[in-house]
Parts: sequence; structure tokens; C-alpha cells
Amino acid sequence: MKHYWWRSHLRQLPELGTLGQFGQFQEADELMPFLTTTLGITMGSRILDLGCGRGSFSVRLAQWGCEVVAVDQSQPMLDVAAEAALRRGVTVEFRCSTLGSLPDRSAFDGAMILDFGAYDDAENAEILRTVASALRPGASVIFTFHNPYYWCREPTTEHQFLQGVDVVRRRRFDFSAGCVVSRIRCIGPTGERRDLPPARFRAYTLPELRALTAAVGLADLRVFGEDREGRPQVEQGVDNLSTPYFHCVALRPVHGEAGEGI
Repeated sequence: MKHYWWRSHLRQLPELGTLGQFGQFQEADELMPFLTTTLGITMGSRILDLGCGRGSFSVRLAQWGCEVVAVDQSQPMLDVAAEAALRRGVTVEFRCSTLGSLPDRSAFDGAMILDFGAYDDAENAEILRTVASALRPGASVIFTFHNPYYWCREPTTEHQFLQGVDVVRRRRFDFSAGCVVSRIRCIGPTGERRDLPPARFRAYTLPELRALTAAVGLADLRVFGEDREGRPQVEQGVDNLSTPYFHCVALRPVHGEAGEGI
């Protein structure tokens, strides 16, 4: 599993153009075993995809027979997602909204936030609190974010070729804010260049993460690393220095109120 960095950058664009192709169904297929096993997804499960991007995960879950509510604040990305659902003959409830304003309460059998940490601390807490109250008691949320123990060591530059576009991504760690700062340049087939709006990803330490989840009413926090292909490692303990991203699971307790605090 990879951290879906492109969502946070593209979410800031008024139009996507050729960049709307970022995020393919192969990524969703690679993650599906982890999602279905960890969340206990079965046919008919009601799933929340918060910050859904172009909807590849939402559409795949709908194809598996789930009832999916997919939320993003980017209407251009939701338009791409709706087209994908239409082409594949599935129904997904797409909502254009800020991620912390979900009105549903105790309505979902599972939830996922695949680019958690893309906002400031108060907004990140509000997003988790919203998810906690939207889950049914005993249901879980999966969320993934940058591992600060990995990214704080040195700046990195990564070059990828994605769907005909050269993507150069530079990341550095802002120690004062505990954030990974990401900048992206896209070079098209004819040489045209486009610099995307920069993005900042809050990289929580494990003590910060435990305090945050407890404060919003989530419990039984589990943290996984990943293998070299970016797939979550469920069977092994976390190696803080070798895994770029943390993959976390927490649940709404059966007893007591969720979504309180902070």
C-alpha cells in the first residue's frame, strides 16, 4: 500500500486535466485483501471512504457488494469518480463536503482515510472525531500517514512515470511543525511543466497518535508497517526506521460514546 499523496495535491486544483488519471484500480486491488480482512468487510457492509479522491477504492468496494459513501471536498475529483462508477455499472453515494462535517451517526460498518494528516492538528482531530461518531459500535477505521521516524532523516527526491506523465516529487521534513512538506512537478509528453500546489502532511509520532485516537473516542489502536512493495505487514511488528508510512486501525468501542473529546 502506498500513501496516496496525489489526492492532497490534486484536491487543491480547480480542474484536473490530464492529472485526473492519477490513482488506478490496480492500487485498490492490491489493498483490497488488507481492507476486507482488517475491517471485516462482507457483502452489504456500509463503508465510508473519507477523502475518496477519484474513487477507485469506492468503486471497487461497490463492485464487491458494499454500500459505499465516498466523501471529498474536490468536485473535479468527484466528477472523475462518478464517471468511473457509471462505466462500471455500480452505485456509490458521492458527497462533496469538507472531511470533518459528516452528519451521519453510528451509520457505518467500516471506514478508511488513505491520506490522513493532510490538514493541521485541529482539522485532523476533527476528521477522526467525525469518523469515530459515524462508525457503528465495534466497527473500525483504517488510516495511513507519514512515519516521522523515517522521513526526518534527510530530504528525498523521487521520480516516477505515471500514465504518460513524468512526476518529480521532493519531500523534506519540517521539524518545527512535525510535517512532511511535499512539492510536485509534472512533465507532460510534449515537455510542458506544471508545478502542483505544495502539500503538508502531519507526521504523528506513536505517542501523539495514541493520545489523538484516545481523545476522539477510538480504541484498540493497531499500527502496521509495510513491505518493500508498500503492502501493510500484518504479521510483523513495526520497524520505525524502514517503513515510510504507518497503516493504522482503530475501532469505536461497543460501550461508551465515540467522537467525544478534544
